[in-house]
Amino acid sequence: MNRLNPLHIVIFLVVVIFFLFFKLSVVKDEFKEAKAAYNKSELIAKELQSYKKLYGDKKRIERSLRKILAQRSLKSAKLKTTKKRDGMLIISDSIDLYALNSLMSKIFNGAYPVKILKIKKVDDRHAKLKMEISW
Repeated sequence: MNRLNPLHIVIFLVVVIFFLFFKLSVVKDEFKEAKAAYNKSELIAKELQSYKKLYGDKKRIERSLRKILAQRSLKSAKLKTTKKRDGMLIISDSIDLYALNSLMSKIFNGAYPVKILKIKKVDDRHAKLKMEISW
């Protein structure tokens, strides 16, 4: 009676092996999920870095914004620009719709972080503009 039955030992080893295979498959699945999450995080980090390059360069934004505001189509708009520490404020009491369309197409097609944008119609051909671009 004191002897162990070899059949019990074999059955116990088979059960342990099945349990280990099951645990191994669970760990493999967790590893695949962690790897996919890591790859996704890496892509997000690269995308954020490119956004930082695009929106974080104060000198580039200011230079290109000055170039846009110096265009001939915007001279008649009499834009008042105020440079702040964290951005630029652009105000016009009466901007014609052609100049407004030109300005908005340049701003929205570029990479400018617009903080405030208020456009109010004055009459059929003019509007009031208040826009703040931050950096």
